Amino acid sequence: MDKQAILDMLPQAPGYLPYWMLFVSSVAVFNSAQNYLTTSLTRKVYARSPASVNPLQARLFGVWTLMSAFVRLYASYHITSKPMYDLALISYVIALGHFGSEAVLYRTCGLKGLAGPLIVSTTSLTWMISQYDFYLSGWNEARITGLWASCRDVLEN
Repeated sequence: MDKQAILDMLPQAPGYLPYWMLFVSSVAVFNSAQNYLTTSLTRKVYARSPASVNPLQARLFGVWTLMSAFVRLYASYHITSKPMYDLALISYVIALGHFGSEAVLYRTCGLKGLAGPLIVSTTSLTWMISQYDFYLSGWNEARITGLWASCRDVLEN
């Protein structure tokens, strides 16, 4: 496979945010797989309560992580779509809420296990919020223009 073929498979939108989301999604797919194979890494995240991590909980966490990965993966390729952008943004809010509540309310996560998820969720949220208008500025105009063109075609035919 040549270099151009590989580049053609990457998100085509401008900026680095789509590549970041593709990277985060790829790591999440690995994390999902490891949750099905072993509980050892998940026990490190929930180090304050490792007994709470069992195979069922790990598989459930794996499914949740995989679903988030595919939302973010799809959004990385369709980052100028407001519904996809918003879904990806909300997925990071949910992740931050989950890990934050596990650390503060339930006290199951230690700082060591929390570092990765906190860095990814806060970096992603900050980046997505700061770039919201850059990626979505033309979305409503394009959608309205396309809708109007569709209505006009129906009326003319």
